[in-house]
Amino acid sequence: MARLPAARSRPRAMGLATALMAALAAGAVWCLLALWFRRDLVALAFAVAAISAWILRAHGYARHWLGPVAAVACVAVATLYAFSLRAVMDISGLFGLPVGQAMRETGVAMTLDIALTRLHGWPLAVTALAAACAAWWTIGRRRG
Repeated sequence: MARLPAARSRPRAMGLATALMAALAAGAVWCLLALWFRRDLVALAFAVAAISAWILRAHGYARHWLGPVAAVACVAVATLYAFSLRAVMDISGLFGLPVGQAMRETGVAMTLDIALTRLHGWPLAVTALAAACAAWWTIGRRRG
């Protein structure tokens, strides 16, 4: 019979999974808002940073080196996910395809190329600043 992880490691593993799922959900909401307002709304990376830092701190990552790394990864994942979804939506609208078909037709490589083309210059700088803030907020003030 498989052994369960120790009681102390379970909340930490759940913290990483929760932070990653929250980042993906925030990326999807980010994409919808960007489509609604017809702007990239890169400042939402700071919201993702705050949410990720809060989740990771709540699960004990403030005193662990993995906390800031996971926070930066969450911001990067949410940003890439939002920009990739936006790329698929743009292709879907341009060619008049359903979203699922546009996703299958373009493939991962083309979707990432379009997303990364849009994510340069100012949006990249704002995302990098949000990622740095996420790492800083995750570390936070160490108590006792």
